[in-house]
Amino acid sequence: MNMKFSAFAACLVAAALVSGCASLQEQRINKNPDKFAKLSSSHRAAVTQGKVVEGMSRDAVYLAWGRPDIVRTGSRNGKSTETWAYTLTQPASFYGPSLRYSGYSGFYSRYGVHPSLGYCRGAGWGFGAGYQFTETISKTVEFSNERVVAWER
Repeated sequence: MNMKFSAFAACLVAAALVSGCASLQEQRINKNPDKFAKLSSSHRAAVTQGKVVEGMSRDAVYLAWGRPDIVRTGSRNGKSTETWAYTLTQPASFYGPSLRYSGYSGFYSRYGVHPSLGYCRGAGWGFGAGYQFTETISKTVEFSNERVVAWER
């Protein structure tokens, strides 16, 4: 009985590891096999590599890059366009005023000492080095007539 349980547990662990190793493109393809099957062979190859090429459909771009973070509509040369943008959030260091919560309040300096009041803990404001997260556009795709006409990465 113990050996059967060990074999079963080993199979579960192996299945979890294998499923966790699938790329994001493979995960989207596995969830949408009908969309993937409708693509041309060249577009299927590009999707599995995570690439976007001109002429692709929205479904192909979704399978390759995922759901966009921003969708904008517009017009170019009298034709309506749709642009998908994908963002990337990164930490950026700065030096200036900030709201902090750590062991000590920022108002009381990084050492938690106020010149007159002594030690204090909690949230507060201060002036010094800190981090904030910035969101930047990492890649875009432009569609016209339901097909990719331009992309940037």
